[in-house]
Amino acid sequence: METGRRCAALLVFFLVAIATDRAHAQIRFDDFTSSEGLSLVGDAKVSGKVLRLTPARAQKSGAFWFRDKQLVGSGFETTFQFQLTHQNWFSPWRGTDGFAFVLQNSGPDALGGMGSALGFGVGDSTWPHPGIPNAVAVFFDTYRNKEEGDPSSNYIGIRAYGGPAETRWPPGRLADSPTLSVSLKDGTVHTARILFRPPALSAFLDGSPTPVVETIVDLSIATDRQGRAWVGFTAATGGGWQNHDILSWSFGRTDVSSSMYMVTSDVTFPRSACLPNHNLCTPESAFVEQSGAGYHVVLPGNLEWGVSIPNPSVRPVVVTNAKGIVCWDPKAPGSQGCSGPSGNGEAAGAGFLATDSPAGALIKKTQGGRTWFSVNGHNGGAFKGNEGFYEFDLEIK
Repeated sequence: METGRRCAALLVFFLVAIATDRAHAQIRFDDFTSSEGLSLVGDAKVSGKVLRLTPARAQKSGAFWFRDKQLVGSGFETTFQFQLTHQNWFSPWRGTDGFAFVLQNSGPDALGGMGSALGFGVGDSTWPHPGIPNAVAVFFDTYRNKEEGDPSSNYIGIRAYGGPAETRWPPGRLADSPTLSVSLKDGTVHTARILFRPPALSAFLDGSPTPVVETIVDLSIATDRQGRAWVGFTAATGGGWQNHDILSWSFGRTDVSSSMYMVTSDVTFPRSACLPNHNLCTPESAFVEQSGAGYHVVLPGNLEWGVSIPNPSVRPVVVTNAKGIVCWDPKAPGSQGCSGPSGNGEAAGAGFLATDSPAGALIKKTQGGRTWFSVNGHNGGAFKGNEGFYEFDLEIK
């Protein structure tokens, strides 16, 4: 693992070669009578037509991964059926612990800890085990670990790990659903759909028209420089148990085009240079580097007029190669409060720095012998809640 981790996710200019399937599925298993193309790890086994991540026995963990990395940075959609059965109803730890859909950049043999780690995270002191670094997981959790802050014994959450130094117990929480209206471990077949439209990751359950959980995510922590990751599933049991079965699975790119995109940064930050408690990497300070006749700039989205260059002659300044994502309203549904450097396409109006420019746009002004740059965010204190950054080059004419 490189000590300097690129904080930005990765700009993808190319499409993946797609398998001949009308849904554009790169991966498709209608059942698991064949596990060709999969890497089964730990206690994961094929059982009839299903892929059993763990059997209904205590202290087990298993995972399976598609052996070939998949392009995920530009958006993806995955759908799968699962069934959780044969719970031990006679102990306090009935039907533990759950499973996760995971994207990771650690390898096709990766496996995390037992119990509440769900085969993804670091095992706790009861069952210590390394977690999977450089990973993002959608948790289907069936046991409430109060010491970890679980909202219930029946919820879906989104978790993330950065590099090995950040891989601790419990894993970082990006978002949790409230208690679900259906029981994940009721023994029936459920269908989950997970959608990533940069930068929003959303999870749907049993045909729900709206996500049961959704948040913005910096997938760069789970991908290589080309925006690819290993994709698959993990699960674990602890003092209690159940069968964690995946019955079918498809995975592919989305058909949604977006003006937002993640980038390959020309500047390498250590992960510590990204502010804590932000779902999108937000550098702790701006960066300006002279490059030839111009400058290379990294502008954190939470700094109002946060970077400038000298321009005493008030010469025209041209912005080129602008990239990145900033969320000026991180709590807005999906990606409604986020954009790339061109903004969301409409004049922002009252309450923004530049009322006649799109919300989220990269804007500039020249005063006091300098040209200043900012994200077109809300006026006032709310600006500090922005996440992400823009990266661009400047040429002085």
